[in-house]
Amino acid sequence: MRMKAILPTLVLLSLLAPTAPPTRARTEEDPCAPEAQRSPQLMACAEREFRQATAELTRARADLNADLEPRSRVKLRKAERLWLNYRKSNCDTEASIYEGGTIQPLIELRCMTRVTRERAAEIKAQLQELRGS
Repeated sequence: MRMKAILPTLVLLSLLAPTAPPTRARTEEDPCAPEAQRSPQLMACAEREFRQATAELTRARADLNADLEPRSRVKLRKAERLWLNYRKSNCDTEASIYEGGTIQPLIELRCMTRVTRERAAEIKAQLQELRGS
């Protein structure tokens, strides 16, 4: 009699058990996956992309710096300090229309990523011009 009561429960539990890992687990592993739509995932993806853009800029800056004369290196350092201030101010402004909202930090970080990639491209173009490529 007791076995008859347990059997329907076991069948029901086996039907309810997931057969494949949930989508949520995949998006937690890769916050940039297309199905990642939660704020923490979007921020994690934006942070990863910003780190990649910053690394690209650092490499481009180092390549250009290696080819410059000492006086030009000083000017490049000064320009980069000013550019960092510009980037921060520009992206603060861009994100300010969302002030107080949960999306504001994401908008600011995406702006910083975009502007950083643009600056890396500018520096790479300067390097090509310097090398005559």
